[in-house]
Amino acid sequence: MKRKLTNNLGLKLLSIGLAIAAWLMVVNVVNPLVVDSEEVPVEMVNEDILSKANLTYELIGKKTVTVTYEVRTRDRYKVSAKDFYAYADLANLYDVTGAIPVNVEVINRDIRSLIEGGVTVKPGIVRIQTEELQRKRFEVIPHVNGKAEDGYAIGNVLIKPEYVHITGPVSVIGQISSVGVEIDVTGADSDTSGSSWIRLYDANGNEPPNIKDDVSISRAEVDYQINILKVKELSLDFQISGEVADGYRFTGVESDVKVISVEGMRSVLAPLGTIVVPGELLNVEGAMADVTVEVDLNELLPDNVSMAASSASTAMITLKVEPLEERSLIFKTRDLELRGTKEGYEYNFEENQVSVFVRGLPEDLDRLDESALKGYVDVSMLQPGDADVEVEVELSEGFERMGSDSLQLHIIDTNAVVEESEEGMEGTTAADLE
Repeated sequence: MKRKLTNNLGLKLLSIGLAIAAWLMVVNVVNPLVVDSEEVPVEMVNEDILSKANLTYELIGKKTVTVTYEVRTRDRYKVSAKDFYAYADLANLYDVTGAIPVNVEVINRDIRSLIEGGVTVKPGIVRIQTEELQRKRFEVIPHVNGKAEDGYAIGNVLIKPEYVHITGPVSVIGQISSVGVEIDVTGADSDTSGSSWIRLYDANGNEPPNIKDDVSISRAEVDYQINILKVKELSLDFQISGEVADGYRFTGVESDVKVISVEGMRSVLAPLGTIVVPGELLNVEGAMADVTVEVDLNELLPDNVSMAASSASTAMITLKVEPLEERSLIFKTRDLELRGTKEGYEYNFEENQVSVFVRGLPEDLDRLDESALKGYVDVSMLQPGDADVEVEVELSEGFERMGSDSLQLHIIDTNAVVEESEEGMEGTTAADLE
């Protein structure tokens, strides 16, 4: 095969060259007609006819047509798609099928003389689908992105204008769930303002692709202004009112929220140290068990102060109420302190021990050291003779003396005994004594 290809190679190359030369000679001398074509876009005209009828349209299929023409070979390179104008007049719309004839004009005068036999167009019609137009008002919703500087929070966001009107096919308007603007506040520590482009969102919060091409919006962007507020942490101050039932004790407050974050102007927050939960909300009057109250903290905030988004807005507050327990403490009467004794009086208890009854919380009573307690009896108002007395006890806070067993106390005035003895001795002689 190699020998066949290379045998007489020079003659073969010469033959090819002569053939090309002959073809060029024919083309340049004869200059025959050739058929050529261009892909030309179709323009829709008289669209106001549909607009006046509150209709819009969508082109079905290709938006171009193929324009075919004849031109001399040597002029072929001079013709391009921009030399033609293809249009469909909506005034010629055939409502039944939606078909409109396509017309083509050669708009370049220099080219018009080069084209012989006119032009043809395929397809000869375009089809459209009409749909009713809808104009709908949408609120512009601000979408704030980013995080303000530490210690600051986003306040009110003002949008101007608050609404826009969107006009488009009913099916396209139906895809729009909301309208908004994206605003970035990353690192903001003071009020900020600006303008942002309108965005359209579907029901999933996404922007449908190319939807803006099918609608018209009353304005492309809106202005915004954002207040940046100072954030401060405040502890809750619980104020309790009322008295629990007898035999019970209020023991404290438990709350699932103890500190809240609030936001506001710096001058407003400066004097605030706590948020007071007033006594009328935390009342234990007559309580015999825990009292749980749900408090809306927003209602406790001063004017021009609001709850930070990161803070809980309600608090579950439990007022702890526990029953008291009564126990008896045993005291040896010899260890009791007598207070208010008088000189010359002798005091003797009939019993060796006595019980004193004390009330308190069970866990407090368990820790009570009886040996460290001092029992005493006040005898300052007692006269010689027998008397029923009660024992008092010095108790620390949290304990209450409920009473004691009755204790018999003998009081003797030794001074009176001596005087009686001396009176009995008066008038007695030595002989009597003998």
